[in-house]
Amino acid sequence: MKKSLFALLLVLVIAASAVAYWYVSGREAQTDSPETPVQTIEEPAVEVAPQPEPAPVVEEPAPQPVVEEPAPEPAPEPEPAPLPALNTEAEALLAKAEAGDPVAQFNLARQYVLGEGMAINREEFLRWCRTAAEQGLPEAQFTLGMCYRQGVGVAADEQEATRLLQLAADAGYAPAAEQLK
Repeated sequence: MKKSLFALLLVLVIAASAVAYWYVSGREAQTDSPETPVQTIEEPAVEVAPQPEPAPVVEEPAPQPVVEEPAPEPAPEPEPAPLPALNTEAEALLAKAEAGDPVAQFNLARQYVLGEGMAINREEFLRWCRTAAEQGLPEAQFTLGMCYRQGVGVAADEQEATRLLQLAADAGYAPAAEQLK
């Protein structure tokens, strides 16, 4: 629409220039003849605005089709390293824990969680801590209760945590009593 309007305006300006030129030329021809004195009236000249050059047409490259590369296959999980052998202290503790000693069971659980003398193993930690707690060791009851409270290695369960902490507090374990306040 703007192009059409611009073209129409350009034609009108050119036509007006042609008419003005024709009129002025005809008037000069009349003044050259001696028979008719003509009074000249100066008419304002019609100025033609300079035409801006059209902007160069820049062709945008055709969009390239997006080629999705197949995702690389994930690397296979490395085989877990074999667990290191227990040191002699841990082997002796394991023998006592398997024989039913709750203190040995709890100490073995601590070694599994800390990786002392063996690889860290959360499942074994929970197994031996639970075994010692079931035998009434307050330290194990407190530790297992805190695991349930914080959801460490087990699903968080405030009811089970409170039960275990209460058992430890009833046995006189002060840190458990502090947690229940």
